[in-house]
Amino acid sequence: MRVSLFGRPRARSAQHAPRTGAPRPHPKGFPEGIECGAGCGRKKGFRCSYKDLVGRRCAYWCEEHSVFLNGRMWCERHANSVKWLRARDGSIYEIGTTAAIDDRSPNLVGILVDELNREMTAHLTEVFDKHKGVFIVTDANVRTASIPKGRVDHTPDGPRVLHETGQTAWQRGWGVYSHVGYLARVVLTVTSTEPPVVHVYANGVLVLRRVPDWIANRGNGSNAEHHAAFRRAVMEAVTAAIFQAEDDD
Repeated sequence: MRVSLFGRPRARSAQHAPRTGAPRPHPKGFPEGIECGAGCGRKKGFRCSYKDLVGRRCAYWCEEHSVFLNGRMWCERHANSVKWLRARDGSIYEIGTTAAIDDRSPNLVGILVDELNREMTAHLTEVFDKHKGVFIVTDANVRTASIPKGRVDHTPDGPRVLHETGQTAWQRGWGVYSHVGYLARVVLTVTSTEPPVVHVYANGVLVLRRVPDWIANRGNGSNAEHHAAFRRAVMEAVTAAIFQAEDDD
């Protein structure tokens, strides 16, 4: 049994950014009437380099709330988005789609898999412990996905036709495979909606559809409690669908 992260990207600081030859720029004063997008009130820093497909550009951010990555300045959120979406730049798996300027779902699904990674990997390792030559991998990047209108979702209670509006989404997950191919696949798909809806699929079956607790309950309770509740819900759904069969006596 081997567990591999296959180059899973981690949070990058300025000193860990790839060498591009571009020096870190110096902060500049913002245009009249503009303050840092983080709400700190500062009026000097950088404009985030993120631009979406329709040409919308992100706001201005002070030095404290900016990240130097790949030779450019970004706000903290879009630095993470760039990290996830460009994890395979230059390869045949390169992602051509850029998320909308206000779309938090690529960053969210990347973080969710990070938060669940230890528990999910441990569960899959236990389930497939008796299999030889098995690898457990965590997706290195976030991929584009879609949840079509009128789709059929296969659930533990049978197929269901959902008539919700088709949605753009982003996904990341885990795979268990050997020389014969995939033995199991767990995927988190997050819609580009407000609030974002997380769809959890285990071997192609929808086992959970849920708005993350800290988003659904903004202002109520601590984030730590809500994150823990969401992780429990995901793990309970997956462990009910992917489990180790008992040996026959």
